Amino acid sequence: MTRTMIAAALAAAAIGGASSAQTSRALDDGVYSPRSQAPALQQVAYRRHTCVARSRTAVGYWTTTTLAGAKLGALRQCAVRTPRGLLCLVVSCS
Repeated sequence: MTRTMIAAALAAAAIGGASSAQTSRALDDGVYSPRSQAPALQQVAYRRHTCVARSRTAVGYWTTTTLAGAKLGALRQCAVRTPRGLLCLVVSCS
């Protein structure tokens, strides 16, 4: 039983080694000569939305990348802190 497991592991390693050797040629290894220029990196700016929800007795804040998620999170945070019977409303989002 152990010999078959070892044989299967060696076969899987051989297959994995062959596929990684092929992909390593296609990928850039990240080493650049002084004459060539390194590729320009693009900066990604994530839009952040922050919403505030209020009731008479509590406040909830939430920040995320989507406006709908920020509204929902602020309402949930406010609802956790608000007594039953009172409403939370989103008062601002930025």
